[in-house]
Amino acid sequence: MKRSVTITFEIPATLTAIDELCVRAKSWLKENGLEKDRFAMSMLLRESLNNAVVHGCCENPDVCILCELRLGRKWLSILVDDGGPGYDWANRRKQRACNEDVNGRGLEIYHLYADEVVFNRLGNRVLLRRRLREGEEGAISSN
Repeated sequence: MKRSVTITFEIPATLTAIDELCVRAKSWLKENGLEKDRFAMSMLLRESLNNAVVHGCCENPDVCILCELRLGRKWLSILVDDGGPGYDWANRRKQRACNEDVNGRGLEIYHLYADEVVFNRLGNRVLLRRRLREGEEGAISSN
């Protein structure tokens, strides 16, 4: 049984830093045998970081964002904390983006690719958890 593996990043609130972190995260996923989850986790990671940079930190490169990736026995998780003013996720979770909208799809992406989405009360920290499927590295076998 594999123990939990965690990698933590602190990045400036820039879109370039997101690109660099996503490249490192893809390597980390591959190193841990999670290539099947690479697309879903990349979508979740990029969306949560984009939201933190653009909305939480107003693209201020002097502000840092905390990002943690964790592989447990049953879950793969992403934690993003931007320290910003927060987001009213409770009122937004029932709204859906229209086809013409260029923003507003974050929650839909979260719920499409994550099995669990948890915001803190203020809304400046999100935990996205994806259950490992049978046969994936770290997942417990039923045998």
